[in-house]
Amino acid sequence: MALAETLLRKIHKLGLIPKVIKFLPICSFLLAISSILYLLVLPFDGNFRNTYISENALMPAQVTSYFRESEWNIVRGYRDAIKKIVNEETTRNSVVESWLNDLGITTAYHDDTLYGIMHAPRGENTEAMALVVPWNTTEGVANTGGLALELALARYFSKMSIWSKNILFVFPPDSRHSLRNWVDAYHTNLDLTGGSIDAAVILEYDDNLGDYFEFIDLFYHGLNGQLPNLDLLNTANVINYHEGIKVSIEGIDNSNISYKTRLLTLFKGIISACLTGLTKSNTNGCEEFSGWQIQAITLRARGQDGYKDITQLGRVIDGTFRSVNNLLEKFHQSFFFYLLMSSKNFISIGTYLPSAIILAVSFALSSIHGIIQIDPISNLSFILQIFTLVEVVCLILALVIPKLILQSDEVSPPLSLLLSSLSFVPTISKVFPKTTSKQITSSLISLSLLVISLAITALLIVHFSLALTMGVLLLPLTFIPTLLNHSGFNSYIAGVICVVVSNPFFIILLVGNLINEDLFSGVVLGWVDLQCWTWLVVSLVWFPCWIVITGCFMVSSQGNPNKGSNKQTTDKVN
Repeated sequence: MALAETLLRKIHKLGLIPKVIKFLPICSFLLAISSILYLLVLPFDGNFRNTYISENALMPAQVTSYFRESEWNIVRGYRDAIKKIVNEETTRNSVVESWLNDLGITTAYHDDTLYGIMHAPRGENTEAMALVVPWNTTEGVANTGGLALELALARYFSKMSIWSKNILFVFPPDSRHSLRNWVDAYHTNLDLTGGSIDAAVILEYDDNLGDYFEFIDLFYHGLNGQLPNLDLLNTANVINYHEGIKVSIEGIDNSNISYKTRLLTLFKGIISACLTGLTKSNTNGCEEFSGWQIQAITLRARGQDGYKDITQLGRVIDGTFRSVNNLLEKFHQSFFFYLLMSSKNFISIGTYLPSAIILAVSFALSSIHGIIQIDPISNLSFILQIFTLVEVVCLILALVIPKLILQSDEVSPPLSLLLSSLSFVPTISKVFPKTTSKQITSSLISLSLLVISLAITALLIVHFSLALTMGVLLLPLTFIPTLLNHSGFNSYIAGVICVVVSNPFFIILLVGNLINEDLFSGVVLGWVDLQCWTWLVVSLVWFPCWIVITGCFMVSSQGNPNKGSNKQTTDKVN
């Protein structure tokens, strides 16, 4: 007790508390920079781990696959037949259904999606694996190679007695809405089911490739930050390696792995995780299985100048299914939270999580800096009323905007422009009278920054990429309290820039133009169609905090923003 009293007296005598408070904004900024630098350090040797198989029962590439050149003519025959019916939407499913029935596979429909179940000779009808091949790839090209390969594999699998899990063969029109509707229906109201799905592989081999391809693009991101068990990815990678097939992660060539390729894969993975389910370019099929504890990956054949034939890809799928068939229980041994830096390297959750934690602390320090300089308790009721009112308005917008977009696609562009234009409201802040005290505005800003910090903390485990991205894009708002303490014109312009660049709808509009897609509709409909959280986070966390901070900036910046600079000029003249 005496030691504590002595320490407190020493701190008071040296005036450390005011000094610490003074440097809190600088500490907040340095922490934010540190969180980004922390990510830049991760791709260096020693900071990541090599991938490995955790579940010994998988035993990838330990058996000989007989899906070889003898099946090539079968694949070609199916492909030639599919080319004749691929554009006949009314009859193509019935033709494929007859082929599956000839193999002894039970078939059924859900809307326009045909699926068949090959019952396991050694199973109890309680578990299944799914091979999904949409009629059209995500790029809108006929998936003739993939369809032919699926049918050839169905014929090949039906001759084997090793299966202890049922195998589902699914033929959706596309890998987005149709596949998602089938997955939801499979777990709710379909009469014909084959048990819980342990793993799913989505296959794309478009009509432009022919018999040969160069490498495989592997996609694995799910909705809301969900990822398949790392063992499934590692199994597919090991089998591809034994077949001599190159694997690309996030479109980055993994043949020559270096710091640059690891860093690019890391950041592209973070961006892809944020945009999965929101844009066509980030819709790969595997995300449609999210929410049902199904481990899903997408294999997409790439390159017309390669020398890998289509039967090698068939052996990859055969080997993957055999490994999953070995499991006596669901995937659980390996990681569910990770960041891939190549097909051979990854970062576990304990290694990358500090980056988002540091960012959350940065916002918390900015909030604390504003709170300790005022007395928020005296106006707590009014502050909570204002913030609650803003939240209610944003909640109404979050419910109304999806309905407007569903009624008409033409509503999306003007709505996006309207919400983005709110970024420039502070430029006319001088026409607003000052009706609110500095104490209240500072309290509201501090509360908003605290809410952002808590939101990042809540998201950083389940959806690290969204938490990190939101924190980085909202970082300019932490400068607003410091800028409001300066009355110069330069500070005012800096504040306007901070407000503009942190508006969520301005960013959505800007990114949408860069990727040439209607990202605003994607974010809104992602919640309606796929239950993607991004719209809720934007409309109920990001936008309300932005509105409160922007409103406080407008009120505090009323009057002539040149006031400070004019005063300095007058002092010089005197």
